[in-house]
Amino acid sequence: MKKDNSLNQSDKAVNFWLCAGLLAILLTSILARDITRPFYGLHSWAEAHGQWLASVHIKYGLGYTKGLCTWAVGNPPTENPSRYLDHPQLYTLLNAAAMYGLGIHNWSLRATNIIATVITLLLFLKILRRLLDDKTALLASLFFVLFPVIGYFGVNMWLYPFALWAIWNYLVIIKGLRAGPEPGKLHKIFLALSLFMMLQLSWEGFFVALAIGVHYVCRCIYRRTFPEKSLLAILIIAPLGSLVLDFIIMAAGYGWDYQKIIDLYKWRAGSGEMAEHNWGKWFARLWQHASTNFTLPVLFISIAYLTFGQLFVFTAPNEKGSFACPQRRFPQFWLFFMIPTFQLFILKGALWPHQTWIRPFSFLFAIAAAQAVMLLGDLLKKINKRAANAAMVAMVVVITISCIIGVNHYYYIRWQSPAKIKMLKMLNQKIPPDKYLLSFETFIVNQHKSKGAFYRPEIAWYLDREIVQARTFEEIQKYAQTDKYPYYLVPAVDSLPISTLIGQLRKRYKFQYVPGEAGERAKDGKFLRAGMMPYMIFDLSSRVFGF
Repeated sequence: MKKDNSLNQSDKAVNFWLCAGLLAILLTSILARDITRPFYGLHSWAEAHGQWLASVHIKYGLGYTKGLCTWAVGNPPTENPSRYLDHPQLYTLLNAAAMYGLGIHNWSLRATNIIATVITLLLFLKILRRLLDDKTALLASLFFVLFPVIGYFGVNMWLYPFALWAIWNYLVIIKGLRAGPEPGKLHKIFLALSLFMMLQLSWEGFFVALAIGVHYVCRCIYRRTFPEKSLLAILIIAPLGSLVLDFIIMAAGYGWDYQKIIDLYKWRAGSGEMAEHNWGKWFARLWQHASTNFTLPVLFISIAYLTFGQLFVFTAPNEKGSFACPQRRFPQFWLFFMIPTFQLFILKGALWPHQTWIRPFSFLFAIAAAQAVMLLGDLLKKINKRAANAAMVAMVVVITISCIIGVNHYYYIRWQSPAKIKMLKMLNQKIPPDKYLLSFETFIVNQHKSKGAFYRPEIAWYLDREIVQARTFEEIQKYAQTDKYPYYLVPAVDSLPISTLIGQLRKRYKFQYVPGEAGERAKDGKFLRAGMMPYMIFDLSSRVFGF
């Protein structure tokens, strides 16, 4: 009997990982959709930013960048470039290594992100298989794959693989898994390494480390036991040491101006991009992002499971007097709940511009939605098995359809006009690498004093040239005489003083007219696709007849 049971367990494991492989293929196909698309879609700013910073390491070398995120364009670049220091630096170096192998393409880091997201999925499955039954684990992972926030953005490189690896090793050490491996020294080494690496990759790693540490302390208090000294030391020293290293690198880059670090924290912990913090508007924004990241059906059934569903899980006795649905409890709920909650509320100002700031809720909602489906099935099976199966299938179908619609919506949104991308590419071909573009607009972004000013990333990626602003005819004439500015770019709009300036330029220089492109809004007035105003490109090396 033991042998037969062993074979049965082996067959189940093979079947489980075969299904996991199919989920990995499905995830890859979703993320690989239109992988060579330009940087004009949803959050094109963030996507182009990572690609731009990684490419700078490759084009100009680590001797130029000093291993730090660097804003630079043109060839040769400026001698004293600005640095982007408000994030840990390791992630850009890893991105540069990936791009070095794949080449400087807009799809290079997208392909790398697919690998990181698939690894995250497999680690999630590895954890869930020791927390849930196989069917529920696979269903939760299916929902994770289908979520629009994952299907469009992925997990943004290497933070999440390290985060889930840290969670796995932590749960092994505290024996928080069902039939998990025996804890050993190697698990503590891997936990320490993961905790350290997370904070070198992203500030989000801090919240994972904080959640694990708080979870362990609360667990010890609840069980009235003293913490294990070695584990407690790892949970404190590894992330704290990594955090200190991050701050040292930032402070050195800022010329040991610690006030900039404080200002950066206050900005993201406070109102962020808004003039002032308003909790009503903030929660409305949170719901807006959650409803598109995870879809409304997932939110509704997850909330129902986490509230009313718990009445069935914890209170209704079965025939033997025990809990009706003990297998439908949310395993390690507080750990999965604290990670996104700490992130959301400690740096609440980051919610406004970033849908992805609530991405850690993906694990929570995936498990909750899967448990909700299975709980409904368990309850209905007591009445009619066929009705139970039909209800479960219907719920999965509704969630699947809503997620497909959601991810299609994300792929449809455009933050930049394709016509603008085309114009930037044309200018990049026209202007020699060692010369500049003279422009009415600066294309400079100034989010906050702690971040510094830099070119909008999509502009810098497609127009790899320095941009100098000039807004008067006299300025343009002065710059044109230096022979460093072959073209002048100005919006072709009928408003003063631009129309007057264009009239003066048309009398002196040849020009090319670039037609604009209409944008698009949804029926409710929300932004969908960016348009572009028309532009005129004046050739400053030419002269109109008679001049």
